[in-house]
Amino acid sequence: MTARKGAAAKQSNGNIADAVAKARRLVMGRLCGRIPLPELVGLASPFEAVYSLLDRTVSSNEGNSALLIGPRGSGKSAIVHKALAALAEKKHSGGSVNGHRQAVPSSPKHHVVRLNGFIHTTDRIALRDIARQLLIEQDLENILIGSFADAFSYILNLMRSAGADDDETQQHNQQQPPVLFILEEFDLLAQHPKQSLLYTLFDIAQSQQTPIAVLGVTARIDVMDLLEKRVKSRFSHRQIHVHQAQSLTDFTAILRTALSVPLLPTPASIGSTSQSSDSYAIQFNAEVDEILATPEVETYISDTFDFGKDVQQLFRGFIPAVARLSPLEPSLSLSCVRDSVAKEAMSAKLQVLASISLLELCLIIAMKSLVQSGSSKYNFEMVYNEYKTFMSRHLMAVASGGAMKVYKKPVALKAFETLVELEIVRPLVTASMGGDGASGSTSGGGTLGRNDLLAGTAQGARAPKEYRMVQMMLEPGQVVELVADRIDVPAIIRRWSQSIM
Repeated sequence: MTARKGAAAKQSNGNIADAVAKARRLVMGRLCGRIPLPELVGLASPFEAVYSLLDRTVSSNEGNSALLIGPRGSGKSAIVHKALAALAEKKHSGGSVNGHRQAVPSSPKHHVVRLNGFIHTTDRIALRDIARQLLIEQDLENILIGSFADAFSYILNLMRSAGADDDETQQHNQQQPPVLFILEEFDLLAQHPKQSLLYTLFDIAQSQQTPIAVLGVTARIDVMDLLEKRVKSRFSHRQIHVHQAQSLTDFTAILRTALSVPLLPTPASIGSTSQSSDSYAIQFNAEVDEILATPEVETYISDTFDFGKDVQQLFRGFIPAVARLSPLEPSLSLSCVRDSVAKEAMSAKLQVLASISLLELCLIIAMKSLVQSGSSKYNFEMVYNEYKTFMSRHLMAVASGGAMKVYKKPVALKAFETLVELEIVRPLVTASMGGDGASGSTSGGGTLGRNDLLAGTAQGARAPKEYRMVQMMLEPGQVVELVADRIDVPAIIRRWSQSIM
């Protein structure tokens, strides 16, 4: 009896260890983007549009083209992945999707070709990869000498002849299998010379001679302006827009979906193993709900949603806790989640500014005041005048006490140059410098240091350095947070930072 209990306990421990390893691998894959989420939260409408377009090409041999447009991290690739998975499921399940039988025949054989603007930098590279993904083994050296359209037509003809010999497609021997082209980073493909790839694909889709669907995926909303007129004439102008989470509830649901562990099916042959896995999954999901309900995590989710709705940034706060899952620690550690969330929420700029002088802090508040009044760019003279005006007006009563004073302009200029060196203040640079023939950098490029304000790379380089235009690289809310974290700030300066909100 004792031996039996020991064997049962050992088997139970093994089942728990296996369940923990599977949960860690699954959740970590979701958080890192290797495994798609099982549910598309708030993306039902664009998914239906994409699936309908691809399904009409596969089932009805239509030629279609569309653009899937949305910001990065909004779920465009997840929509495409799920649509292709649904088509594959329909193909193998005899016309049913998600377990619901449909009154249509099963989908015929189709091919999927994926291109990426980061990888396929020329049309020739793209053509070779199209042939590789369509399993065309013939030597294409002689074909590539001709035009892109001729070479692409030759590849399609080879695929048609290969499909005619396949037993599975014998009934479709007079018609080429549908081909679905997924063009990731479509805007980079649109920057190829002559845009031969896009023109050929759109032309074939419009002519209806070959059943293909062309789905471009991009984050640029002005991508249509990149297309030539002849390419636009072949494009259907169908655009599917994907938006980020519209509510905090949806944003939290995305995180909950990524962290949740699904329940396993329960065949009779592995009943005890499945019960152990299910009990662990139920307990794990309950702990996830408790962690997401803690005030620190709720604040982190809310701040991430308000700042930019970046799902990847939201996921990064939970990666360390998931990576620590093990048979000895099978649950998510709340303390680890709190630490990682606090590190993600911590601003690197505020860490740099933690030890600046009071004068430098006053100059930052003065720039914040200028921003609040509508000035998007300013120079040192404007900042110093704002600082001097406030100090002269509000510190007249305490001047006799000697607690604070108005610093002279040369001292303030040195403090201003320190902020430039810390890259908190960025000199506005010109696209090109005239007169002496020296070339400058474009705005936003290169590392800016203290000498940039003095060397003449700033906008208005011929003017004295006090009059060269700059911008502050902090948001007004960050300035308020910076002042609030300092304990050595006088009350009058603290009220100054808050009064202009």
